[in-house]
Amino acid sequence: MHLTTTQLQALDALSELRHFTKAAERIGITQSALSQQVKALEQSVGLPLINRDTRPLTLTPMGEKLLIRARIILQQASAIEAECRETESLKEGKLSFGIIPTIAPYLTRAILPHFITSYPGIQLDIHEDTTSNLAKKVHQGHIDLAITSDLSTIPSSISQHLDEYPLFKEKLYLATPVEVATPDGKLPMIGLKEGHCLRDQAITVCNQAIDHNISCDQIATLLSLVKAGLGSAVIPSMAVPNPSDSAIEISELPNAQRLVQVITRPQVHPNPATQAFIDTLTSQLPLVK
Repeated sequence: MHLTTTQLQALDALSELRHFTKAAERIGITQSALSQQVKALEQSVGLPLINRDTRPLTLTPMGEKLLIRARIILQQASAIEAECRETESLKEGKLSFGIIPTIAPYLTRAILPHFITSYPGIQLDIHEDTTSNLAKKVHQGHIDLAITSDLSTIPSSISQHLDEYPLFKEKLYLATPVEVATPDGKLPMIGLKEGHCLRDQAITVCNQAIDHNISCDQIATLLSLVKAGLGSAVIPSMAVPNPSDSAIEISELPNAQRLVQVITRPQVHPNPATQAFIDTLTSQLPLVK
């Protein structure tokens, strides 16, 4: 059985107006088209729905039963259309986005208040993860977009299916403790756990291995380890303590920087909230940087 909303609208209009011409005008089709819709509906259910030999027209018992269901379906269809219009106008909806942990604490507090104020009906679902994992989630359609570093370490089988929108290049700095607290008095290079792009970038810019005896997932934790005198670490400019911390020395690493960008999956019908979020992000970036 194949029923369409137009067929159900035809039945509903006929039940109310009891006249083919008036019913056709009600739903915006010709009288002949309305008759075809009703006949197709009757063929689908296998029973007559209209008593055509009465004046005015009446519904058969089966037509009356189907009309009850038809009106429920039409109400639900109308509700779906209304929800779609609300989502399209960004009055409601959901945005699922990812962000790498080395950016999340600093960028979200600068961007999200503006986005939430502009689009209070949009529900936000935030995923903190590594660039590699976020790229996979975007590619698989689990999240709408992600704020990551560059995709140089991502397999081309994934990266070639992603759209990249560069935001800015962020300088990298070396954080060193004023007092060393290691047993041998040496100052190792400490960093985030394997999988974090900042760890790989630190190894590249410092040409020094990361101490495997100590690692963590968050920049705040990394800075606390530096402050405790357990090692030095590479941090992005957004993580530089402000105001400065007297227990940590910050020095700029010449020509050391990383790309910060948005990645999305090409879609025929993208989530309208995605572009709104990107627009908010780019408009607020001068204030963040």
